Amino acid sequence: MTRTQPRIAFEVQGAGPAIVFVHGIGGNRSNWTDQIEAFASTHQVIAMDLRGYGSSEWQGDQVALEDFAADVAAVLDELGIPKAHLVGLSMGGLVVQAFYAKWPGRVLSLVLAACRGAHAPVANGEEFAQRRLAPLRQGGSTEALAETLLPTLVGPAITPEMLKRLRQSLVSLVPANYIKVIEMRIALKPFLDMSRITVPTLVLGGSHDKLAPPEQMRDIHLAIPQAGLSIIENSGHFLNIEKPQEFNRLLAGFFP
Repeated sequence: MTRTQPRIAFEVQGAGPAIVFVHGIGGNRSNWTDQIEAFASTHQVIAMDLRGYGSSEWQGDQVALEDFAADVAAVLDELGIPKAHLVGLSMGGLVVQAFYAKWPGRVLSLVLAACRGAHAPVANGEEFAQRRLAPLRQGGSTEALAETLLPTLVGPAITPEMLKRLRQSLVSLVPANYIKVIEMRIALKPFLDMSRITVPTLVLGGSHDKLAPPEQMRDIHLAIPQAGLSIIENSGHFLNIEKPQEFNRLLAGFFP
């Protein structure tokens, strides 16, 4: 836990250049188990719970994307790390872009996986909110949310064990916090000129991702000078869980 307010939970393994893994809107730090195991022998690997997720505290009535970026900064400060590689999946990709917008000098590289670009306006925001919040607004549980969402997010290579992991992430959500994050997400305005990103950047997508489809990831790739792009075949939205070996191989080839 950080000593800041709110207190942010994280785990750290290994030694070497730091990599921070940032989860998506329905996740937590447990989503990065495969990456921690893969990179702890060569890097200092950090997986964290954003505020209101996992074991991290929530603070205030509302949340802004900049608050999540501040959570990343708090973890780095707690560990005395001046610069790090940042890997963000889905909303985590927006978080690391927000971190770069405020603290570009603290970023060694960016991996933007299955996310929206910070330069893009919200597309179909109300439809997105309706899909995500309908089970909860109708009095359902996070179990109902998981059952509704998962079939629309995963690809053809998903296994029962992977589904179990993803379901547990969704079931662990705090409904009130999740609703506030969804509301923040759909109200978000463009906040970063992607052409000004100067650190090495890798853009990753899934061939079967309906939430962040390949054409969206190609648009991000084209907006960032000299960025790399890989589309992982037979993967849905959760690239690092559905295709961990391919995801890790691409990261290993990218990090120095």
